[in-house]
Amino acid sequence: MFAVNEKIHYGGSGVCIIQEIATMRFGRSREQYYVLKPVYQNSSVIYVPVDNPQLVAKMRPVLTREEVDRLIVGMEDIPTAWEEDPQQRKASFDALLRSNECRSLIILIKTLNAHKERRQADGKALHVADETYLREAQRLLYDEFAGALEIQPAQVHDYIQSKLSRPA
Repeated sequence: MFAVNEKIHYGGSGVCIIQEIATMRFGRSREQYYVLKPVYQNSSVIYVPVDNPQLVAKMRPVLTREEVDRLIVGMEDIPTAWEEDPQQRKASFDALLRSNECRSLIILIKTLNAHKERRQADGKALHVADETYLREAQRLLYDEFAGALEIQPAQVHDYIQSKLSRPA
């Protein structure tokens, strides 16, 4: 069980703080809920039923600074996963986004950035769907890294570059 004031990552919502564990009535029944406040989305609150294993499974502790640094240092060894078939690519990218794992997000980001570079070399832009996947994967990864490092998501790119000893 998670605790009040714990910083967690919740599926596609990113980093959240557990504001409280409250008994609430939604409909006819009274249940206990985790009340989550997304850290980087000020206007929303998420209610997760404590007794719903599928939704609680989307909750996990935020990575530590050391885990983030290990992921960054090992980024070059993480493979890409481009699929030529659009339907297979969509299924693969959806699975990577839903995995709730930073390594999967890095695979997706690396894959799409490599494809973007190939398209730009041919004078073409990234397809809108691929651009959407890239933005969402970056948002989730940068939120997680920012939560672990206690910085803002906009500062994550520079942090990664400094750890890789490359100019930004």
